[in-house]
Amino acid sequence: MAAKSLDWKAVVKSTGLRLVVMMVGLYLISGILEPNYLQPSHIMSTLVLCCFLGIICIGQTLIILTGGADLSVAYSVTFSACVFAQTTKETGNGWIGFAAAMLVGVLMGLFKGVGVAYLKITPMVMTLATNSILMSATFLYTQGVLKGESTAVVTALAKDSFLGIRYCVLLWVALGIATIFLLKKTTFGRKIFAVGCSPRVTDLSGINTRVVLVGVYVIASVMMAVAGILLIGHLGYPNYTMGDSYQLISIAAVVIGGTSILGGHGGYLGTMGGVVIIYLIQSILIILNIAEAGREIVNGAIILIILLAYGRGKKQSA
Repeated sequence: MAAKSLDWKAVVKSTGLRLVVMMVGLYLISGILEPNYLQPSHIMSTLVLCCFLGIICIGQTLIILTGGADLSVAYSVTFSACVFAQTTKETGNGWIGFAAAMLVGVLMGLFKGVGVAYLKITPMVMTLATNSILMSATFLYTQGVLKGESTAVVTALAKDSFLGIRYCVLLWVALGIATIFLLKKTTFGRKIFAVGCSPRVTDLSGINTRVVLVGVYVIASVMMAVAGILLIGHLGYPNYTMGDSYQLISIAAVVIGGTSILGGHGGYLGTMGGVVIIYLIQSILIILNIAEAGREIVNGAIILIILLAYGRGKKQSA
């Protein structure tokens, strides 16, 4: 039987190949501009920054796959972190603080999920409103004074290493593998793709799309709470702006990774590549002394370019 010839056209169009080429290219550019960026210690530092965004993007990927987008990332992360730190300080027990933050994550997810699935509020509107509510809740909860700090366990998770690899990076990889398994090998994962492709058809096929959507928003919010706790370990204490920088780049990383902004197509492995690419771009912008405001403009431009390219691709295939 003759061996099948390799379809080079399909290989070139492969999202995975494009991501690898982008990562290698950006890594080499950053190394040329600043040779110290090629050191193993800097690579690990970059991966540590990637892990916080990567964990947030677990939820963002699931939500975008259903055809939505979460614009409450900033204060979902910040409020959860503040609850963890303050509860830990008040009770003297980090595990109670962790449980409180996880409960907040579940409740945030239920609130957003019910709004989107049952009240039929547009995901962006619902999550943006939730972000405003959580911002007010954060200031009311802390009464304008941030309390508490990281625990020894959370600090170790964020800063200690195993065989030269930070525990938080290993946690990100483990959660990433679990997410990929969820999407590829479980019934719930297949339902997520189905909802993103066509909610109406999915409903008619007997799948309860509302339950799927609520489940997705709960998972997403819990992941944001986990990221907030890890950020406490990394920074040492909470602050009111700790989640702000993840609002836009969490969407950018997902769409760079090949997940369709319209839902129904993509996956988390690509998102992991998108997260690394985002931080390689950030590294280059930092080397070039671009201010944070300028970096946010670049992130927005990336999303617009991808959306325009996706729109052109849809028109050509029509």
